[in-house]
Amino acid sequence: MIEIKNCQICNSTNFSKITKTRDFSTSSEEFVIVKCQDCKFLFTNPRVKEENIGEYYKSDKYISHTNSDKGLFNFLYQTVRKYAIKTKTKLLLNSIDTTKHLDIGCGTGEFLNSCKQKNIECVGVEPSEIARTKAIKNYNIDVRSDTNLNQFSEDKFDSVSMWHVLEHVYDLNKTIENLNKIIRKDGVLIVALPNHKSFDAKNYKNYWAAWDVPIHVNHFCPKTITKLMSKYDFTLKNKIGMKFDSFYVSLLSSEYRSGRKNYLEGFIIGIISNLSAMLGFSEYSSTIYIFKNNK
Repeated sequence: MIEIKNCQICNSTNFSKITKTRDFSTSSEEFVIVKCQDCKFLFTNPRVKEENIGEYYKSDKYISHTNSDKGLFNFLYQTVRKYAIKTKTKLLLNSIDTTKHLDIGCGTGEFLNSCKQKNIECVGVEPSEIARTKAIKNYNIDVRSDTNLNQFSEDKFDSVSMWHVLEHVYDLNKTIENLNKIIRKDGVLIVALPNHKSFDAKNYKNYWAAWDVPIHVNHFCPKTITKLMSKYDFTLKNKIGMKFDSFYVSLLSSEYRSGRKNYLEGFIIGIISNLSAMLGFSEYSSTIYIFKNNK
């Protein structure tokens, strides 16, 4: 374990404990989430050392790597994902006239394949050998195992996407600084993240599935992600709620709390969470942020 001494957004040392939650996927270990009292950023502290975190991804519950459709839950997940991929592709095309796109944490490659079919030159980064192999074999996509963004030249890409990836990143400042370099001026960065300001997060508290410790080391809300990005000349163009995520997260959270999947409860809490966000009382369970590079 390693303890973070300074906030990665504002460099403060003034932290307070917010909650203690458990790894419900693999180890059942408990982890603490703290809040920076100066910029309000939440993060897991202490955390597993980066060289050891791979062990915590080895779970058949990590659907984005296994791509399983066995069982009702996985079938529903895959059905929704097919729709989401079309929506994400349309969002990218509406955000920028892109010819070169990088997807960091591309998983099994479905989104990149959708972009490829729109005549976009695509590159992926995926550390998981299982997911990377599926992406290359199924879609013949250029997918790299190396997560170091310095492998790409300056201004290489018109656009970059990180779908539920930045919450896993250990060195936030180095990552965003490198993104600034490889995205051309006026290019876009699309980031999707869980949002702890959602109704479902408040409802499930330490059982909220999107805490997802220890593999989630960062826990963002709109204020903190915008503050981080502004340090590296990214300005927020738009933010969009991911309405399906509230159902997925609520269903998992209900299972963590009760020990079994409760589809009715997950559906009801998902509806309430989305309505609460639509009415402005809270945020969506997950949010897509579109940033413009103003370097």
